[in-house]
Amino acid sequence: LYDVLHDIEYRKKWDTNVIETFDIGKLTVNSDVGYYAWKCPKPLKNRDVITLRSWLPMGNDYIIMNYSVKHPKYPPRKDMVRAVSIQTGYLIEGTGAKSCTITYLAQVDPKG
Repeated sequence: LYDVLHDIEYRKKWDTNVIETFDIGKLTVNSDVGYYAWKCPKPLKNRDVITLRSWLPMGNDYIIMNYSVKHPKYPPRKDMVRAVSIQTGYLIEGTGAKSCTITYLAQVDPKG
């Protein structure tokens, strides 16, 4: 599950709301900056976000956390509303050889 959440190419297959997602740049071995845009139901405008993502494998458990940042090469787009991820992330806890529990936290201001 941890690998699935990190694979942006595979996300385009399983996430039916994704419009576009890509890595902007790697900061450290455990952090990067990325872009994600998603479809919203009408009459809402689609949203996008730039986030600083950090992750930490801890044995059988994993944490992935992110929050919004600004990037000079990726200003807000006219066709989207720039949302703000205040604190978003996953806690993946291994519960067996082929099982886990996932906790998802999303504190987001969708703006607009």
